[in-house]
Amino acid sequence: MLEPHFRYATAEDVPKVTSLIERAYRGPEAAEGWASEAHLLTGPRTTEGEIGALITDSESRFVLAELPDILRGDLLVGCALIQKDGEGSYFGMFAIEPAQQIAGLGKALLAKCERAARDLWAAKSMSMVVINVREELIAWYERRGYARTGHREPFPFGPATGELHRDFDLIELKKSFEK
Repeated sequence: MLEPHFRYATAEDVPKVTSLIERAYRGPEAAEGWASEAHLLTGPRTTEGEIGALITDSESRFVLAELPDILRGDLLVGCALIQKDGEGSYFGMFAIEPAQQIAGLGKALLAKCERAARDLWAAKSMSMVVINVREELIAWYERRGYARTGHREPFPFGPATGELHRDFDLIELKKSFEK
């Protein structure tokens, strides 16, 4: 596998970041993959307006992973949101191009996000919320040092979420950076 390079998203990246998140979470390309939410939710995961607002927020960054392509320029193959959260940081909207999901890119992007949160905000930890029935994904994060905190919150069901059932909620995972 080629090594990705990383950078922070700019306003010009909004359409491609939004598109990647949709493909990775809900798109037909990801439906067969282990990272998809398509078996739970059919509505849009995000909007260009939401991504644009997050990119311009001084306490948020989208970390992008790109691979070089001689013909088309750099190709966006991964993204994740990091946000300052008190003395810690929050991680979300983690998306890997469905065709790249078993190439180790996710591990590299997660590690880059952890370093970025420490560098940008001196974050002492990183937390996230994950749908509780996504056991394979939760186990993937646990193998990378994240632990269940015991905190749960309701899933934000709404008119546009397109849930196929409502028997799930969100659990928090957290990793401490302190030694």
